[in-house]
Amino acid sequence: MIVDGVNFVEKQVKMMSKKKFIDTHMTCIWQKVSEENRKKKLSDVYDRITGKSVKDADGESADK
Repeated sequence: MIVDGVNFVEKQVKMMSKKKFIDTHMTCIWQKVSEENRKKKLSDVYDRITGKSVKDADGESADK
């Protein structure tokens, strides 16, 4: 999966816990983005790759 120019290897992501995934990538990806927004983006990427439901602003599933 490619997000904002970064290619995430889905098989490798699925082998990690969410915390490990975020901790590993916080120091090396999207450094110009605030730490809070970077965590949110990484959390969203992890959830999308692992098949967790991602909610949009209206509470509807964005995975439709």
